[in-house]
Amino acid sequence: MAVKKKKAVKKKAEAKTGKEKDDKEKGKQLDLIDVTPEEAKPIVQAARLYKVYQSARLKALKKEVEQKQLILDLVKKSNMQRLKNGVIRFEHDGTRITVTPQDDKITVKEEKQ
Repeated sequence: MAVKKKKAVKKKAEAKTGKEKDDKEKGKQLDLIDVTPEEAKPIVQAARLYKVYQSARLKALKKEVEQKQLILDLVKKSNMQRLKNGVIRFEHDGTRITVTPQDDKITVKEEKQ
């Protein structure tokens, strides 16, 4: 019985060693030079332009959120009459403004001229 136990332990150790080798090969990162596409220059240019647009979008989003809060504050301050469903809606100079306070949702539609 001791011989069987030794063989089982030896097999387990061999399997573990083989598994460790496979794991090292799977986890090995290739050098970046080896994986660079031949047409890397236009990809990098496109990626840089994407970052420019992304940055501009995030700045615009911040301003949009600030403007939305200003509208909500002004509408709240005006104590306007709400519709039965809680929505505030009014029209002025061809612009329809709808505010749904519970969702902080604002819709602005301008009349086509």
